Amino acid sequence: MSLLPLCESDGDPTALVLVSFITPYADGQNLRATLQALLGRQLRGYSLAFDVPRHMAKGTLYILRCDLERATRCLASGLPQLEIGCAASVSCAGALSCH
Repeated sequence: MSLLPLCESDGDPTALVLVSFITPYADGQNLRATLQALLGRQLRGYSLAFDVPRHMAKGTLYILRCDLERATRCLASGLPQLEIGCAASVSCAGALSCH
């Protein structure tokens, strides 16, 4: 995962960070349940888009900066095929493209 330069909230451990990802999936509900089970309270929200013919999901996870390292480890161990893109703070995410 690459951590893009975060904006003014760099030092704030409670700053919300967006983490982009793609992953193969067989069942959308199962993927949602897996994300929630792996990350628990670390997961502050998420968005998902499904490419049904290719069985791929693309999404964004919303995680507190202080939980980012632990969440990344949880994802790597629980969803080994998940490809994590970049992370950006919410305050500057509109100006960045990770995909």
